Formats: sequence, structure tokens, C-alpha cells
Amino acid sequence: MAYEVKVTRQCQTTIPKAIRKKYKIDEGDSVIYIDLGDHVAMLPVSKHPLEDLKDLKVDVAESVQEMRTKALETAQRLVDRKLNR
Repeated sequence: MAYEVKVTRQCQTTIPKAIRKKYKIDEGDSVIYIDLGDHVAMLPVSKHPLEDLKDLKVDVAESVQEMRTKALETAQRLVDRKLNR
């Protein structure tokens, strides 16, 4: 779902109500803007990050080095794909 909002004279925007409700964003909460090169993503900052991680279970059979290598290879493929558009 996409929402179009206007930027005010002071370069502010309003987060649409449906998004605030879905992601439980309230007055005083923080969000993170991520520059992805050709667009920007906004993520709400968790109010309880440790609580969010509490039930996270990861079944991993590879080393951290192997995960880093795969992550770098994936990132490089994405960059290559983007440059070859």
C-alpha cells in the first residue's frame, strides 16, 4: 500500500493514520529513515528491543564468517543487478 503525503514548509510530513495504527507508532516514538540509494525507507524504532528479541530462535549450522561471506555476496549481487538495469 502506498500513501502520498505533502512536505510542509518546515520539511515535515505526517505519517498516515493506517501506518501509525498498523505499526503502533505513537506521539513521541522514534522512527529511522534509511537511504537506500534511489528511495528512502522508514522503520519504527522498537519500544522494547530486548523483549522483541526474547522469543527469537535461530537454528544456525554455519559459522559467523560463513554468514558474513554470504551476506557480502548477496549485497554484491544486489548492487550488480541495480547497476545493470
